[in-house]
Amino acid sequence: MKIREVNENKKQFIALLLLADEQENMIDRYLEKGTMYVLEDNDVKAECVVTDEGNGILEIKNIAVNPKYHGMGYGKALIDFLASKYADEYSILQVGTGDSPLTVPFYEKCGFVRSHNIPNFFTDNYDHPIYESGVQLIDMVYLQRCL
Repeated sequence: MKIREVNENKKQFIALLLLADEQENMIDRYLEKGTMYVLEDNDVKAECVVTDEGNGILEIKNIAVNPKYHGMGYGKALIDFLASKYADEYSILQVGTGDSPLTVPFYEKCGFVRSHNIPNFFTDNYDHPIYESGVQLIDMVYLQRCL
């Protein structure tokens, strides 16, 4: 397993990016300013994009694992990689996500705790309703992990 930084042609991974953020113009808001990593294990299994939010906060803007490989530890491996790589530069690793029964427990298992919410984020910023596991995503839930 290898994790590498991607500096050019980040949109080649658009299919994976869209798994975590299903509206391309929202991805465009952070993709170029963010730092992208892909996890390869023979082929690309997962990706993530992080941004510097100031005040010692590194934010995961996008993290996705190819659905064929869910539950195999690739998402956790990416998060552990970020926590290790950036521990000397940042004090907090944070992620904003929908209040979903799939994603929130995953982040909690990876050591994140709920921090705050942004009410109506998904309904205000996306041009269509977004559902995950049958639940409409409305508020953005922020979770943080100390580095």
